[in-house]
Amino acid sequence: MHSASGPAARPSAPADVPPAVAIVGKKNSGKTTLLVAVAAELRHRGLRIASLKHGHHEMEIDQPGRDSWRHVHEGGAEAMVLVAGTRVALVMQWGEEPDPRELIARFYAGRGYHLVLVEGYKHGPFPRVEVFRRAVHRTPIHAPGDDEALRSLLGVVTDDAELALPCPIVRLESDVGLQPAQVQAVADLLEAHLRHSAPASSGAR
Repeated sequence: MHSASGPAARPSAPADVPPAVAIVGKKNSGKTTLLVAVAAELRHRGLRIASLKHGHHEMEIDQPGRDSWRHVHEGGAEAMVLVAGTRVALVMQWGEEPDPRELIARFYAGRGYHLVLVEGYKHGPFPRVEVFRRAVHRTPIHAPGDDEALRSLLGVVTDDAELALPCPIVRLESDVGLQPAQVQAVADLLEAHLRHSAPASSGAR
């Protein structure tokens, strides 16, 4: 099953597909913590943010036995929209694992989002920010010398004081959690990327 949700459509440029950046890292590296903090910072700066989460297991948006769960699992519905107040979620059979770019184009185009933050897809099609914690893993995904992988890397957030890569590095203190200054530094990287990659006629920030 795959789920997508978002606010009602707002006027925007026709077929305006927002750019995406993936927050990647090995297991327990702090991807979600960074994504949530950066999304909140960018929203504070006036940007509209959407997100996409890549998981490795089947997921359900409702509990077994609930009416919405029964629509799909007992009734065999191939798609269902669940509405609760102002929130809408879509669950549908896709047939195969979808290309994340297709999901972004289908569900987020024309809704006025400035950026989609993607959690996961560490080898996917998006520019990436990696979270690498030496306290948890010995090596990063984007290792020094891997020129092909490094071309897509916008920056690294790491507690490794000796890591050297040809991209901006945001240093974490090994015994301290993610701090506001580090979140702001990553948000700065993403805003710079948006300015650099935006078409000249888009009027981007």
